Amino acid sequence: MHTITLNIDNSIYSKFMGLLDLLPKDKVTIEEDGNYPDELVLSKSDGRKKVSEAVNNISTGKGVSLDEAFEKAISN
Repeated sequence: MHTITLNIDNSIYSKFMGLLDLLPKDKVTIEEDGNYPDELVLSKSDGRKKVSEAVNNISTGKGVSLDEAFEKAISN
């Protein structure tokens, strides 16, 4: 297993965490360092809820493709 350290801008933190939650739980471990900004953008549970709603809404035409989700995440 590899370990990396990322510095993620507040403006894309919730989107990035949502993308990580899509990965297999037994393959990725997230350990936050506790140095949170005063204005934490989104909790992990709220991020999971948003991702779940987006995935569940794909069949109704309200979701987005994976490519579009990645593009949105990196463009903000």
